[in-house]
Amino acid sequence: MTKIIWKDFWESIKHTKGQFLSIMGLMMIGAFALVGLIVTGPDMRDTGNHYAKQLNTSDLTVICNYGFDHDDTAKIKKAKGLETAEFGYMTDTVLKNTQESFRVFSKPKSVGKYEVRQGRLPNKQNEVALAAHYDKRYHLGQKVSFTEKNNILGTTLLKRKSFKVVGFVRSSQILSNVNLGQSNSGTGELKGYAVVMPQAFDHTVYTVANLRYHDLRGLDSFGKTYNNKISVHKKELQKVLKNGAQNRKDRITATAFKKLRPEEKKLAQAKAKIYTAQRQLITAEKQLTAQKELLARKAAQATTPQDQMQLKGAQAKLTAQAQILQKQKQALAKKAAQATTKITSGQQKLTKAKKQIKKLALPSYSVYNRREVPGGEGNLVYTTVARVVEDLAKVFPIFLYFVAALVTFTTMNRFIDEERINSGTLKALGYDDYVIINKFVFYGFLSGTIGTIIGIYLGHTLMPQIVYHAYYKSLTLPPIEEHFHWQISLVALILSWISSVLPAYLTAKNEFREKPASLLLPKPPAAGSKILLEKIPFIWNHLSFTHKVTARNIFRYKKRMLMTIFGVCGAGTLLFAGFAVKNSISNMNNRQFSDLIHYNMIVAEKKPLSDTQQQKLTTKLKEPNIKSATPVYYESMSKTAGKSGDTQDITLIVPKHSEVLNQYVHLNNRRNRQTIPLTNNGVVISERLASLLHVQKGDHITLTDENNQRRSMKIAGITEMYMGHFVFMNQKQYQKVFNRNYKTTAYLVNLKNTSRKNTRKVAAEFMKLNGVAGVVQNTAVSQELDVVVQSLNMIMVVLIIVAGLLAIVILYNLTNINIAERIRELSTVKVLGFYDNEVTMYIYRETILLTIIGILVGYLGGDLLYQYILYVVPPDNVMFNPALSASSFMWPLGVIGIITIILGFIVNSKLKNLDMLEALKSVD
Repeated sequence: MTKIIWKDFWESIKHTKGQFLSIMGLMMIGAFALVGLIVTGPDMRDTGNHYAKQLNTSDLTVICNYGFDHDDTAKIKKAKGLETAEFGYMTDTVLKNTQESFRVFSKPKSVGKYEVRQGRLPNKQNEVALAAHYDKRYHLGQKVSFTEKNNILGTTLLKRKSFKVVGFVRSSQILSNVNLGQSNSGTGELKGYAVVMPQAFDHTVYTVANLRYHDLRGLDSFGKTYNNKISVHKKELQKVLKNGAQNRKDRITATAFKKLRPEEKKLAQAKAKIYTAQRQLITAEKQLTAQKELLARKAAQATTPQDQMQLKGAQAKLTAQAQILQKQKQALAKKAAQATTKITSGQQKLTKAKKQIKKLALPSYSVYNRREVPGGEGNLVYTTVARVVEDLAKVFPIFLYFVAALVTFTTMNRFIDEERINSGTLKALGYDDYVIINKFVFYGFLSGTIGTIIGIYLGHTLMPQIVYHAYYKSLTLPPIEEHFHWQISLVALILSWISSVLPAYLTAKNEFREKPASLLLPKPPAAGSKILLEKIPFIWNHLSFTHKVTARNIFRYKKRMLMTIFGVCGAGTLLFAGFAVKNSISNMNNRQFSDLIHYNMIVAEKKPLSDTQQQKLTTKLKEPNIKSATPVYYESMSKTAGKSGDTQDITLIVPKHSEVLNQYVHLNNRRNRQTIPLTNNGVVISERLASLLHVQKGDHITLTDENNQRRSMKIAGITEMYMGHFVFMNQKQYQKVFNRNYKTTAYLVNLKNTSRKNTRKVAAEFMKLNGVAGVVQNTAVSQELDVVVQSLNMIMVVLIIVAGLLAIVILYNLTNINIAERIRELSTVKVLGFYDNEVTMYIYRETILLTIIGILVGYLGGDLLYQYILYVVPPDNVMFNPALSASSFMWPLGVIGIITIILGFIVNSKLKNLDMLEALKSVD
């Protein structure tokens, strides 16, 4: 461009600052939302992948309730594609003088390492490193002690209970500070973890195996390829271990019986001793009897005094021997009675031990990926947050960019119209059309590019930080990494140029086909014509003059009408969806744990349960602080489902008394609010599980029980539930599905004081009982969900602000264009004597009407967007509450309404100061 054109270009910007800045603002908002939402997910993935690589996190973790013997470890090491298999120990303990559960791990060699935050890892048997979030309670060099319950084999794993703190660490598997998972000690909720040397464990078999595979290195551990491959490895390993479970049980049984043989030998030896002593006494009695008979024969033959004297001596000696023998007999009888009691007791113990050995269940080999492993809830939450951002990125910024592009297109058209006479002058002076067109192209390019670059920068920096600050206190991952993503940045620039440069080029090219003489005149107004409303006399004849003018102008400027409706609709859609999602997630906790679930905890019995243990548990359940309790069959079942193919934990509850279940769990249809009874026709499942498995009432589902047996069941009802997966059935259905007699294994417990502190206190009291296997509190899933809700809430707040800014820019821009296009018309009506307020309403009435239409259309678009979010965004074990509240409708109306009112005052002020003479000057 020549010097004159450049000067004219900068003058044009100076006189159209509002339009220039509005294009910048629209492109900035669009680029920020597009780039920000799209890059945050990959940034989170990269952060997680790099952290996992740094700590050499295991791909799969295998845990066996009986531990791994030599044959097990050999099988695992032969797994196809295995890179490294590292075996270690772990046990759940309680921090001494507290109720807090601690999981103690053995120090790894290479797989599943720990990030040292302070101090170092242990090097001696008496040293320990604690979870980093305990660095405020303990200091380096301090002593810490643990108490440990007997495990399934009746032993403890730790050689010692007291350790010296030498460091504070973060785990590669336990990434959460809020929900570390369930535990079989303390309150039933894991609160911390610790690392000790392997030599601190007293065990002959390993309890945990951490595995890494060759073909997974370098893959995105959050991606589909990784998930598909890890799923294959998991299934192969499960199959191998399951097939060897019976042999493992046989080896355990043989070893256990072998340990009993010395006791059997001792009992046999004790019996033999008694038998030998009894035989000796019998022999002595026989000898004594023979001597008596011999002495009697001699007495008959004794004739001389000498013989009689000898006979008396022999009789006295025989009597003494008889007395000694009698005493020996009495002593033996006493010892025999005592020995027999001991033998009987020992025999009973042996018989009981043999029965217990024979009753041992098959070993349970649990194979977990990083999200499923005990304590892996943090990894699951992190994956969920990343996926939430990515799912929102698929629709939100695209819709927002579309609206911004439409308004930018209109703005550029108006700018070219305003420059019509100036362009005609330049053309008359001999400037080439393309030189003049380049002026408008560069105007659009400059405004759009500046706005987009600002949006790209903010999207790369601000949005990831906003999401990170929503979860960083709850998860132990390092700060989110910020990477430059040139692909999406280029896409944002291209979209910007399509929105601002292309319309400038096409419109200007079309305009400059006219001759300079035509361009030096204002563009003739659109020809008037009858509108549809005029053909309805009943309505048209009852309208006032100003209302008729409003109706005519709306249809006269169709492009601006559509732009206003689409612009407001876009902002309204985003606002509606944003507030609807906020309302949905904020009500879930309250609805779940106030209206649907009334029990505070599930107390699971230990198997088998002795009479003494049962009595103590029953006594505990009758204490004054327990409001009520009901016996149930409780089991954690599983099913592979969801986007990542994870194993879903499903809580099965079968009440002993179906009629009282409603006091603990309210089963109802969410749509019609009707109570769902437990019948003999099938089971009732939670709504999220139904949607995850794509099933409905009347269908059949197959779940895996604790013994890895597949159980098929018919769905008789689907109940409202927002967190966790549940299956409910009555006793007859249980016997039909499991093909065994019904027996209770747990209790649903209601407390009088339902505070979180008291719930944990009572849970700890139950966990101390030998007859209790575990306690499940309702707070675990709730705490896990809080992080996701907080992150999503933060994102929705940002999007709501973006939608509000979009509404401001759109309405301000279109209103200014409307005023500029009709400045002569407005000056005319003002000269004719219209008051200032009447002049304002003369034009602003159209804006108000179109805004109302835009909001109403926005409700429809917002509902569609909201339904999409409900479908794709929630985690696998969570269902957002789909019910819409009045606030979801009122907030968009209020926000856009306030913006419209404020702009109305600005328009009124602008029209008050309107220079009518200048506006009405002839351009001829």
